[in-house]
Amino acid sequence: MTDTTSADLAPFFERYDRRHRILFVVALCASLVLSAVIVTHSLDTTGAPAAKPAALIWGLGIVFPPLFIVAWWSAMELIARWRDGLPPPTSADDARDGVRIANAGFAYSVALTAAVIGAQAIVALAAFGYSGGAWIGRATGLAVGAALICLGNVWPRLRTRRVSAQKAASEMKINRLWGWVMVIMGLLSVLSALFPSLLHPWFGHRP
Repeated sequence: MTDTTSADLAPFFERYDRRHRILFVVALCASLVLSAVIVTHSLDTTGAPAAKPAALIWGLGIVFPPLFIVAWWSAMELIARWRDGLPPPTSADDARDGVRIANAGFAYSVALTAAVIGAQAIVALAAFGYSGGAWIGRATGLAVGAALICLGNVWPRLRTRRVSAQKAASEMKINRLWGWVMVIMGLLSVLSALFPSLLHPWFGHRP
């Protein structure tokens, strides 16, 4: 692949941004379909649901998922503009690092949007009276955690701007710190998916 041997990453990031936009369009469409299904089912029910389940269904099942996808899409567009302000890589090694970070970021976006859609699917199953959707939450939790750990491992290799040596060193320290934060958050996500009872004492009793 020429992207990993050439210092010109413009063609790679054009494809990268296009893949991200396709991902968000598909995820948003899926989320809106699930929201419409949940709304339709809620309108068809004759009995008035309890206040807490109704708030859960409308909040996590109908309103939050599409709004979150739009917000994450907007954040990725802002990051793309910030990325365009970075200096071009000066070597093939820097280009490879840039490609690795970008691919890890895309994997995280895929896992995160899958987690949102999965959580919405669980709410949809609950709205229809099914309770067997816990495996969706665990699978998406594992995916998000693994993607976040991968992103945290490559994040410290992010290129710094053309600033003074002191500021560049500070930015590198911040990148390393963010890398550790991402890895820790990813481990927590994996542990909570594999062993939900571990985090149970800190987050209260299940309903």
